[in-house]
Amino acid sequence: MDTLSDDLLIKILSSTPTKLAVSTSVLSKRWSSLWTMVRRLTFEDQWIHTVDMIDCIALPSHAVSGTLLLHKSPVIETFHLTKAYGCSDSEIYLWVRIAVDRFVRDLKISYTDEHRFIRLPSSLFRCETLETLELHKVVFLDVPFRVSLQSLRTLRLRAVKYANEESFVRLISGSPVLENLVVHSCSYDNVETFTIDVPSLRSLTVWNTSGDPEPGYSLLVIHSHSLNFLDVVDEWGEVNVMGEMSELVEASLNTLATRGNVLGSLTFAKRLSLTLALKGLDPVGSIYFQLVHLEFRGCDESWSSLLMHVLRHSPVLQTLKLVVLDNWNFERGVKVRWYRPSCVPECLLFHLKTFEWVDYNGTDDEKRVAVYVLKNARRLETATVFPESFVVNKRLVFEELEIATRGSRACELTMG
Repeated sequence: MDTLSDDLLIKILSSTPTKLAVSTSVLSKRWSSLWTMVRRLTFEDQWIHTVDMIDCIALPSHAVSGTLLLHKSPVIETFHLTKAYGCSDSEIYLWVRIAVDRFVRDLKISYTDEHRFIRLPSSLFRCETLETLELHKVVFLDVPFRVSLQSLRTLRLRAVKYANEESFVRLISGSPVLENLVVHSCSYDNVETFTIDVPSLRSLTVWNTSGDPEPGYSLLVIHSHSLNFLDVVDEWGEVNVMGEMSELVEASLNTLATRGNVLGSLTFAKRLSLTLALKGLDPVGSIYFQLVHLEFRGCDESWSSLLMHVLRHSPVLQTLKLVVLDNWNFERGVKVRWYRPSCVPECLLFHLKTFEWVDYNGTDDEKRVAVYVLKNARRLETATVFPESFVVNKRLVFEELEIATRGSRACELTMG
């Protein structure tokens, strides 16, 4: 180590946990101050996992304050704080302000105390160097009318409390180069409608799965047309996607309530994962001319009709995965209303190569759907059926499909 330069040693120390980096100060006189120049500071509680319990050893707040007091680097590129308890609002406020004053680029604050929220300094909203911001259990009550986060590209907001809807809009609108946005809503976030209109946005993830008696947002409105990736999981509210997303590559939309022609906004996707109810859905005029992979989850008695609509309008589909759900807002064992299509979808005749059915129950209606795919998929290479765990005679259920007519002689049917 004596032959290594200080710059290289500081770089090595920056890649280690801050607590470990500080402990090297006792090695020698040379090492006593090396850690004070690291540009990456991470502070987190220690979790102990045993057979009977999970215990948390909280990092003392004075350890964080003392480290920042002795720290000499003019730049803190990364500041991560992950704590369950054991520090005050004013301490976190001060630590974040120090990081902002030292041109922080990557800032993460996660404080998981269920009974407290953390306030952040207003200077954070004018941090020109900030590129990545992740916040958990934070209060945004003082979002200024002018937000200037000119370098922010990644923003993750988990269980954040806002003063109102305008606070959220101002935050993302003041981030002109934002590319990646993650929002996990909660019942106390004070936002009825999340409106996301960011021209630069490439990746969007929104989860509304709080599980609380009262829902989080009631409506999610997406206007971002440059998205490559979209992931929406919504157990409570409604989703409305405005306009086409011509650059979309992969999308996952899991919701029971939609507005407008949501499916029409996803027509450019190459990979789709859909959990949708046909009721209230307007699927008219959507051609998925690039779609090659579809994962489809049925969540009401008319899901097979919606599935056939998507298949009819996906001419080059190569992979189809079906999943039977039993944990959404419908009863276990709901009967599939199967109506044979008037014409076979083009993708079955010419392109489908892989077919999977997960949680297959083997009911008469489900068997009709499966047999239809097997009979008409002329280019099918592999078909795999995963019977539902509570099915008693899994082998019998599989054999009923095994003897069915197959449109492809090369198709190999297996039970997963």
